[in-house]
Amino acid sequence: MKNQFNLVRATLFSSKMVFILLAICLSIKANSQSFTANLDQYLDAHLRQGTFSGTVYITQKGKPVYSKGFGMADYENGIANGPNVKYRIGSVTKSFTAVLVMQLQEQGKLNVQDKVSKYLPDFPNGDKIMLHHLLSSTSGLPDFVNHWQGVNTKPATISDILTLVKDKPLEFEPGTKWKYCSTGFIVLAGIIEKVTAKPYDQVLAKQILKPLKMKSTGMEFSDPVVGLALGYNHDGTDRKLAKPIDMSWCHAAGAVYSTPTDMAKFDAALKGKKLLSEASKNQMYTAVMKDYGYGWVIDSLGGHKRISHSGAINGFKANFLRFPDQDLTITIFSNYESQQVNGPISKDIQAIVFGQKYEVPVVRTIVAMSAAQLARYTGEYQVAPKMSFTISATGKQLYVEAPGQPKFEIFPEGEDKFFVKVAPALVTFEKDEHGNIARMYMHHGGKAMPATRVN
Repeated sequence: MKNQFNLVRATLFSSKMVFILLAICLSIKANSQSFTANLDQYLDAHLRQGTFSGTVYITQKGKPVYSKGFGMADYENGIANGPNVKYRIGSVTKSFTAVLVMQLQEQGKLNVQDKVSKYLPDFPNGDKIMLHHLLSSTSGLPDFVNHWQGVNTKPATISDILTLVKDKPLEFEPGTKWKYCSTGFIVLAGIIEKVTAKPYDQVLAKQILKPLKMKSTGMEFSDPVVGLALGYNHDGTDRKLAKPIDMSWCHAAGAVYSTPTDMAKFDAALKGKKLLSEASKNQMYTAVMKDYGYGWVIDSLGGHKRISHSGAINGFKANFLRFPDQDLTITIFSNYESQQVNGPISKDIQAIVFGQKYEVPVVRTIVAMSAAQLARYTGEYQVAPKMSFTISATGKQLYVEAPGQPKFEIFPEGEDKFFVKVAPALVTFEKDEHGNIARMYMHHGGKAMPATRVN
């Protein structure tokens, strides 16, 4: 009797588990259908507004649940964006470099606690800086990206890049502060080449790309790239090709190109032990300062652990977002140099996938205004005693500039009402009793910041 009771209980338990698993599967499928439609609507609005062009690729449990391109990889020749288009991924390259360093540590060729001077004896402050500092952006080295203007259109070597900053003083003592820095990853490239006696791109191919059959991923400066999307800037009224750059300047900090489907292979391999041991991954994914580990950002979204990195390079934006507890990965590659991609758009895509609040952007129409009409809005608008916005005009273009920030263009939607492309924001103006422009309001995130005209 007891055995029969146990058999019945086991049968009921088994049936209950089947029902629960079926319900979960149906829920995931329903949610997938829901966010598919929502993503289509949301991204199509950004495409029509000129703030997104690219591909969004989402996998769950290793299988794609969303894969769609928006706009063109090449607008001149009508080549569409899609999951197999190659994009520059900018600083997502740092995640690849971090994996290479951890692999070499497992092979006994280096240790992250080693000093830079062990491998590069002549490097300034090399006896103070550990590989750990380079990987975690806590080295205190100046960022070479702040010094490459005017020279980054010609080919460069690792030595050329480091020459820009290696003789400059440290910005802080290694390990005492965090400041995002690409220089550390160029130094790591030099160390990787030293311990392997091979060029960085060959080490990348041997240890990651070939084993994972990532045939559409590589270093842009190494070999000619076929099928690479063109990068554009569309922050103004017209789409135009982005400023040229020789990608050798980005090297191990930002020169990798890839496709969304290839990145799914990289993601899948990182979940197992094909690339790294669990101990190495735990070390790499442990935040050192400011949520930054070794070439990865380690934080959370709505209680969901997130391991990610973003990238930005002339004409391109990228965001690689991994949620290990949900076995979910979101890849966002864009061939628009839109400031919204790695900000509001990325944030909203994650909100859509997780069923959180978001807003579909309003597709706004630019109203033609003459240079004389736009000139009426120019001047200084004071928010606080030491903070002002400056409105300036160049022909038929109107710009806003805040202290210490680059100016951005605003577009007339109607009289006294303008919209912004670099962020989901509006600028409105208010007249006094004489019909003169007296105030401006910066509308963003449901709030309005007033500023009074002072001249």
